[in-house]
Amino acid sequence: MILGFIGNFIFNRTQIPSIVWLLFFGLIVGFIFQIQETIPDSILNTISSFVGAIAIIIILFDGGINTDLYQLFRGASRGLLLSISAFLFSVLATMAVVVILSATLMPAIPLVNSILIGAILGAIVAGTSSPIVIPLASRLKNLQDKTKTALSVESIITDPLCIVVVLAASYMIIDMGGVIDLGAGIKNLVSTFSVGAVVGAVLGLFWLPIMHRVRKEQFSYVVTLAVVFLVYSLTESWWGGAGAISCLMFGLVLGNGKKILKMVKYSGRGFEMDTETKQFHSLISFVIRTFFFVYLGMMVSFQKIEFILIGIIVLIVLFAVRYLAVFLSTYNGGFEKDDKQTMMVMMPRGLAAAILAIIYGPAFVEKLMPGLDGFFKDSVFVVILGTAVLCTVGVSIIAHSEKKKQERSMNNDINKVVHKAGKQK
Repeated sequence: MILGFIGNFIFNRTQIPSIVWLLFFGLIVGFIFQIQETIPDSILNTISSFVGAIAIIIILFDGGINTDLYQLFRGASRGLLLSISAFLFSVLATMAVVVILSATLMPAIPLVNSILIGAILGAIVAGTSSPIVIPLASRLKNLQDKTKTALSVESIITDPLCIVVVLAASYMIIDMGGVIDLGAGIKNLVSTFSVGAVVGAVLGLFWLPIMHRVRKEQFSYVVTLAVVFLVYSLTESWWGGAGAISCLMFGLVLGNGKKILKMVKYSGRGFEMDTETKQFHSLISFVIRTFFFVYLGMMVSFQKIEFILIGIIVLIVLFAVRYLAVFLSTYNGGFEKDDKQTMMVMMPRGLAAAILAIIYGPAFVEKLMPGLDGFFKDSVFVVILGTAVLCTVGVSIIAHSEKKKQERSMNNDINKVVHKAGKQK
């Protein structure tokens, strides 16, 4: 927790994400105490599943309450295009890397399994981290507003998108006993997710007036957090829906209550989540984020150099396809060169990737590549750390270059004024 605070303090002043320090700290703790060898896998998997479920609830609910529907709609065209193209290119590129490398590094894996493994790994690492992207984008004063909006929309959309796609893969590959039936899987997926979305939206509208009434009571924000857990539990156990999607929709309704009530032509006074409650949930999100990055570092084993190599190559390829996504989403949009360069490097992976690798990675390994434990955790660790460093270095270089340009422009303006004054004299 102290390291999380210090990391956040450093991030606010140097733009170096706290992810870097937390991952390294977890790596050191895991190495010193030999976590992988000391604690049985059964206990680690139980802890990961339980805490991971809580983390998914928190991250999706936090994403919902902090999503401004109007901003989402305003930046929907470019931001949505950037989100979808970057996600698809990342999945396809990662899948190609895994298929090509597995033939050499992991020849025992069948081709179909390699394709699935690559697609799943691509979905896990395809999203950008909003806790890093949004603060960084807001600090870069020379960025155009539409660039900031596009980056913010991408970071807001892609985390839930990653979770949804990996959950879908889990339903089709793990829950159906390894028998991949696309028709049945898609039918089950649509049914489960639509139920989750409807339940979350309905319960959100139901809770809005209650939340408004109890808002002045002491610790009322804790009640809302408790209800979030109930929403997840009831959706999963009673209605057979996707609890994670339900939490996302529940948060979206609570965070945009006034706008949604206005859309449905509600004649009374609108209400939504207050600032104090949002700050409380941001604190909870900070705690979960801090814990999970350290936990990911502890879980990394680096048993096989092949996994590290795959992670490095995936990182390079993700950066390459990022150019295509940025080019496509900014085409004929009037974006400045510096803005495009910033969009290129603003691709840090974060909490969603860590959670998905820890929770679902072992089950996918068991079904698709038995005996190769640690594949997802090790390769995702490399990608998260690499993209954080890439983002930090890239943004610093661009900001320094922009500062130099401003200084030169200012000097030129001063010289022009002096020259003009000299002529007049």
